[in-house]
Amino acid sequence: MNKKLLTIILSLFFIIPLTVNANSFFVSTTETFMGNNEPSITLNGTNLRILNGAGLTMEIFNITGIKVATFKIDSNDKMFNLNLNRGCYIVKIGKISRKISIL
Repeated sequence: MNKKLLTIILSLFFIIPLTVNANSFFVSTTETFMGNNEPSITLNGTNLRILNGAGLTMEIFNITGIKVATFKIDSNDKMFNLNLNRGCYIVKIGKISRKISIL
């Protein structure tokens, strides 16, 4: 009985194809970070939106601490299309820092 059950389970394991879509592991998210009178950082894909950051400078660092980009924020509602490789980055605006992930 146990041998027949084991044979059935193994045959089903090899007969039934298991397909995995690589895109099912990546979830498109929108992350928003904001506090009282602080700039608001919103990431959607590779688009980074900054609210309430007029006159400040935004610096982007890779995970090893190397500065990869610097932008001057010239309005209270500014959109940046980040031309960065996939990975984790640190965004610093004024005195606040946030981690973002580019998928």
